Amino acid sequence: MYSRNLAKRILVSLDSKKQTAKPSQNFGLKEEEFERMVLRMQQGDEALFEKVFLSQFEDCIKYLMFRYSINRSSAYDVTMDALLKFRKRLIAGKISYGNMRFLFTRMASQFLSDSTKKETVLLENYNEEPVVEEIGDDVLDALDKAWRQLCGDCRSLLDSFYYQKITLKSLADETGKSEAAMRKQKQRCLEKIRLYFLKYF
Repeated sequence: MYSRNLAKRILVSLDSKKQTAKPSQNFGLKEEEFERMVLRMQQGDEALFEKVFLSQFEDCIKYLMFRYSINRSSAYDVTMDALLKFRKRLIAGKISYGNMRFLFTRMASQFLSDSTKKETVLLENYNEEPVVEEIGDDVLDALDKAWRQLCGDCRSLLDSFYYQKITLKSLADETGKSEAAMRKQKQRCLEKIRLYFLKYF
């Protein structure tokens, strides 16, 4: 684990690069666009946030799979955790314009390190970040259709786990299932939404 001093140095270093930050390092957003996005999120409008971060989401999954040799399911889970934490920090005004691509990928790597209880060198080769590509309305439409195709049980499970942050153990206790069974059900639901997405996209 990094010491507190090293963590502070990393954050100071990121902040010092704010003035020279490029849109390519910030999901294609210019600083004024970033500020408008945060303001809209604080007012309840997350359309731009969803569009921007859906593009980064898949890239981060691929990066984690390649960088740490993990399966897609594990990479998906930690990327979702990082996305939710990143969103909360944006709304709270705790993230400023800078190299957000790096920060997001670093957060996902930290979640992976925490979840596997292994010491992971998070900043090694950090320049090998995935390239963020712009996504169109067709991708968002496909995701929306895929979500609507899910059965009510899957929508409820994924919403409870990823957005309400209810643990699988708690969900298992509520339904009378084992935690292992609930984990398998979550995985099946994720696979379903991926298949539906591919059908529409």
